[in-house]
Amino acid sequence: MSEENLEKIIAQQATTIQNLTDEIKLLREQVAYLTQKRYGKSSEQMPLSGQLNLFDEEK
Repeated sequence: MSEENLEKIIAQQATTIQNLTDEIKLLREQVAYLTQKRYGKSSEQMPLSGQLNLFDEEK
């Protein structure tokens, strides 16, 4: 193989590595987001009024 061919292969490999690195970064961000959404603090909170008042015996 000539030096020119080797340089071309190295450049292609560097591009592939960069593309895969970018994809891994994106996938890690997606995993972090979905993990937070799945296991993070829920936005669904019990209301302070409503059904809880049915059991309020302070009448």
